[in-house]
Amino acid sequence: MKKLPANNDALLEPLLLAATDEQVDRFLSQLITHVEPVIKGVIHYKLHFNSQHAVEEAEADDIRQEVTVQLLAALQKLHQQPQAHSISDVRGLAAVIAHRACSHWMRRQFPERHALKNRLYYLLTRQTGFALWKNENQKLMAGFAVWRGQKGTATKGRLKSLEDDERLLAQIRMLQTGRQQAESSDILAAIFNHLGDPIEFDELISALAALLSIRDQPVQSTDQNEDAIALTAAGGERDTAWQVEKRIFLQRLWEEVRQLPLNQRAALLLNLKDADGRGCIALFPAAGIATVRQLAEMLGMSAEEFAELWNELPLEDAKIAERLQLTRQQVINARKSARERLKRRLKGFT
Repeated sequence: MKKLPANNDALLEPLLLAATDEQVDRFLSQLITHVEPVIKGVIHYKLHFNSQHAVEEAEADDIRQEVTVQLLAALQKLHQQPQAHSISDVRGLAAVIAHRACSHWMRRQFPERHALKNRLYYLLTRQTGFALWKNENQKLMAGFAVWRGQKGTATKGRLKSLEDDERLLAQIRMLQTGRQQAESSDILAAIFNHLGDPIEFDELISALAALLSIRDQPVQSTDQNEDAIALTAAGGERDTAWQVEKRIFLQRLWEEVRQLPLNQRAALLLNLKDADGRGCIALFPAAGIATVRQLAEMLGMSAEEFAELWNELPLEDAKIAERLQLTRQQVINARKSARERLKRRLKGFT
């Protein structure tokens, strides 16, 4: 009887006992189905996406796929090295990965707003006299430290009145000019004095973003363009025909990539990204075309090595060159050759 390592979620016992790759893949498929509601719940809660909005649902699906791939990488690592890696709560791990993925998405989509939020969060948690706390609805509240625990009564009308105070508005605008911490603290104190009560942190950020004319626009997903390798997980209508077409394309692409020389495969896959610079290699396992282990084999490395590399993808050419013991220009040339061949072989799909 195989001895199982302690401190692992009981749900993962079949994974630890699996003797073949087929058993592992079958169990992982079942497990992802089991934890998928947790992942979807976190994404919709954190980002307030509307499932009836096509673009938002497409973005949510992209994030879900990203979370799924990261979770699969952690589970593969557990299977390969059970004594070194334990997962005591697989649902909790899925939730943590989903939270991080949502934060990464916010940073990519709304960089100015995110920077403002981080700056004020730092002040509220590090500067004496300010505080952040959760109310009875678990909403994060902001205000003076002496207000801690109070219910927020600052209304939208009160927030709107910030723009009517010309002196205060001029101070608020200085938040965007990289003020010293002391100056930023004075501005934040002036805002709280004007409001007179605690306020939900997210409402404060939204009000200030409007006053500062922060208009970060989400990066819209793009359709597959003339370069077949500029892939994206979103874009286009999310109907059944589109989904089928996307999967057929990915399956054909996978088959063609497998036939490339190793250097071309590595130069292509390790740097694979869409027109907005986002990594795309996650599409293959997310769509069920190839497992993480198969991707690792395609790149000539172990599953453990590939899992450790996962969060760094897509890699810059210099790093790929170091791994392949090539020059940076050789990596660029190898990827160019791979793309030209794929473009010829996949001409009917572009």
